[in-house]
Amino acid sequence: MNAHRPVTSTARSAGWRAILLARFRARRERDRQSGVAFLITISSLSLLIALVSQFTYGTTVDAAQAANARDEVRAHYLARSALSLSRLLIKIQLKFVEPIMKSALDMLNSQAGQDLGISLRVTDYIGPVLGFFSGSKMETALLSGLIGIDASEATGLGIPTGHMDAEITNEDGKIDINCGGGMAPDRSRQIKVFRLLQALMASPRYNWLFEQRNAEGQFVDRVDLARAIIDWADADEQAFAVDANSSGPEDYRYDQRDDPYQAHNNYYDTVDETNLVRGMDPDYAEAFASNFTVYASDPLQNCRVNLASVKGDCTPLIVGLVRAALFPDPSKPPTDLSILDDNRLYPLASILCERSQAVGFGSLDALIGVLNNPAASIARDDPRYQLMQNLTGITITTKQLQDVAYVGPPRVYRVVATGESGKVKKRIIVILDSQGFLANPVTNNPLGEQASGVVQYWREE
Repeated sequence: MNAHRPVTSTARSAGWRAILLARFRARRERDRQSGVAFLITISSLSLLIALVSQFTYGTTVDAAQAANARDEVRAHYLARSALSLSRLLIKIQLKFVEPIMKSALDMLNSQAGQDLGISLRVTDYIGPVLGFFSGSKMETALLSGLIGIDASEATGLGIPTGHMDAEITNEDGKIDINCGGGMAPDRSRQIKVFRLLQALMASPRYNWLFEQRNAEGQFVDRVDLARAIIDWADADEQAFAVDANSSGPEDYRYDQRDDPYQAHNNYYDTVDETNLVRGMDPDYAEAFASNFTVYASDPLQNCRVNLASVKGDCTPLIVGLVRAALFPDPSKPPTDLSILDDNRLYPLASILCERSQAVGFGSLDALIGVLNNPAASIARDDPRYQLMQNLTGITITTKQLQDVAYVGPPRVYRVVATGESGKVKKRIIVILDSQGFLANPVTNNPLGEQASGVVQYWREE
């Protein structure tokens, strides 16, 4: 017979310890397994986030590139459309407006007994014309209402997105610095260009340019600068001089500069090329280059400036033309030295320039009338009326002015067409010769291409 032994506290503690230890070991095993799963989950999420982010970024970039490429193409063709409409308007000006205006002016002048001297240039209204084709439906309706037509049923007017615009100016209303140059220089034409350049620079307001050193540390006078501009465009090696007997070899030392180059000795390609001419720096270019062109070489006009094409800030140019007309021999001073006085000539030129912007010049007689009789050339309510009453007129004849200027239909046009779509803006700059000959046709319809104006210069940016 076995006797029952009571469990001691030591044995009970050992049992609980074993149970707790077993539970701890089991929990630790579970915790170890849970940590691995958590790490796997975190790693998977991180990888997925990276992949989704990369995919989203790539998709966004691809979408932006596609939209940009779309806007590039759209802006390009909007600019091309603006250019095509500009060429159409130029052709309308030359084929219809000019003949109609000539007949109308002849009739009005005969009835009025004087030359009214007005002209109409529909090319000045290219903005509203383009708005009719590229504006919204409301803009198209407003513009069509202004001209008295109903465009509600018309198709193809207006564009849903984007914008196009254009500006048309004339190049033959400037001094052609290429005239007389080239491989066979024409001395008589070079003298005409020299007269025009000298007269343009003769204003005392430009004295500060010639009384200080230029960017190269040299002093430049008016004669040397005008000669250098002419010599750059001719092929000979003789320096230009009004007196052929005093001419010597060209020695401008372009090849001895820090950044050496050769003289062009041929026609200018662009007006910006004048920055390479000796003596010409940014200050001179800012003062004079806006009155230069290299595209208006019409041999029939003998380097003359077309006053019908003058636009913009034309006061310095008109002052120069008047002085050139009264300086038939640039080697001798003028008979009337008072024409060098800006206080006398600039007020008259400013009135003529304003008239050019408003109604244009229909003839040289209208310009000469203002110069000869300034008191009768301005309205009483104009603030300059009293000044003009006290101003002495300038005696100049039609023959004198015809030697340096003429009035006629513009021939060479500069068209700056722009197209915008989204954040993309394209600009096309074109020089068109409306009477030029298409020497190298690249189309299947060369006659049609020539009829719409021969392209002398094309740049897209």
